[in-house]
Amino acid sequence: MNEKKDINDIRKLVNECIDEGKVEFLTNLIYTFQKNYIEVAELCTEGEYNISWSHKKLLDYITYETN
Repeated sequence: MNEKKDINDIRKLVNECIDEGKVEFLTNLIYTFQKNYIEVAELCTEGEYNISWSHKKLLDYITYETN
């Protein structure tokens, strides 16, 4: 994975959306990513996930608290 390329591609997409007035598309994309993240987090923690958890807390819980 090339992180720098990935970030540049995302930056380009964001700028294109803003320039072309596609803020609604960008908003829906971010919303969908967030919703999917929460769904996966809930599945990985068997329903214990709390939206206030940091990503590190989630990873620690998955690593140390689940079997």
